[in-house]
Amino acid sequence: MIREMLSSPGRHRMVRTFGPGRPARRRPDLPALTGLRAVAAAVVFSRHIHADVEDALPVAPIGNIGYTGVAFFFILSGFVLTWSAGVTTTAQFYWRRFARIYPLYLVAILLWLALAWPLGMIGEFGSTPAAILPSLLLVQAWIPTQSIYFGWGGAVLWSLSCEAFFYLVFPFVYPRLAARSTAGRIGAALAILVPTAAVACLAGAVDPRLDLAAFASPALRVGEFVLGVTLGLLARDGLRGTARDRRTVAVAAGAWLAVPITLGYQYGDHQGLIDTLVLPSFAATIFLVATRQADGRGVPGIGTRPLVYLGVISYAFYLVHPGALAVVSRLGWLDARTPGAAAFGVLAGLALALSAAAVLHHTVEQPAHRYLVRRFSGPPERAAVPVMRAAGPAW
Repeated sequence: MIREMLSSPGRHRMVRTFGPGRPARRRPDLPALTGLRAVAAAVVFSRHIHADVEDALPVAPIGNIGYTGVAFFFILSGFVLTWSAGVTTTAQFYWRRFARIYPLYLVAILLWLALAWPLGMIGEFGSTPAAILPSLLLVQAWIPTQSIYFGWGGAVLWSLSCEAFFYLVFPFVYPRLAARSTAGRIGAALAILVPTAAVACLAGAVDPRLDLAAFASPALRVGEFVLGVTLGLLARDGLRGTARDRRTVAVAAGAWLAVPITLGYQYGDHQGLIDTLVLPSFAATIFLVATRQADGRGVPGIGTRPLVYLGVISYAFYLVHPGALAVVSRLGWLDARTPGAAAFGVLAGLALALSAAAVLHHTVEQPAHRYLVRRFSGPPERAAVPVMRAAGPAW
């Protein structure tokens, strides 16, 4: 690991860096993972329409546990950041993450205010004024009060508070895991994941309010992110398994998903339990898809251009879809009892959310990211140091 570098001719300055000790060859892009982001965003969307249309449309199997899409994002975040990592300064890393997520996040906060005020939603669930300041500071998930951590932006912004914490610890977690053997990495990841998952499961058994607080807690969700970092390191270092091994893992991962889906009918409100149960399947899916594409093999369906584009705008979609659903609901289209009317309401909300997401991605997210990255380009010697290349929003 590199710990210091020459900061200007004739002078030495300590600069905190992390990453491999020597430049690695450029790793291939993994658009299939971007396609999976679109699928995960759709799972979250199903959760937010579930209560309104469950009597008319068959969304219950996934809608009951649609919140697990966030766990998928957390694992994927750790994987993507690790896969794309090179040597970079800690300051550069933090600034690039800020430039990637915060401008659009800020716009989402303001857009929700613009919607909640005229629609008379101020004070309702997901619209508590007291939560605006913690949300702006990305600390709302650390405050164990539901009106705060779910208190602004349609109850989705809390996950960005968790992501901010993950970005904060990544420069410290990543090099320590990278320095370990395969067994050491897996052991370290389990040492974090198992106790945090156990506490989350226990919280659900004690009290539903405690379960929700644990569900939103960055300290308890960090295990999922570390799991993703570990998977990224294993994939990057060439761990693959035989074709038979991979088929066995794929079949087992698909079969295991039936367990949380089935339990979701009765225990869907135990978020800690269900989130824990889906982790093996999610981890296996991300690892198998990523390594297959990294080895130059196609991933049918997941890597198609339309799905990849939906994955590209999935961050914007995730932030704005509660607002789109609020508009459709206020128009009376979503709370429908017949299948046709319910389907129309869902499609209207989906179309509005996708349209807004595409516009915001191209007019806010991309331009703001490019501008802010140019504003801070790092030390003068950056051209001689392989830096972390942009990996897209890894949330």
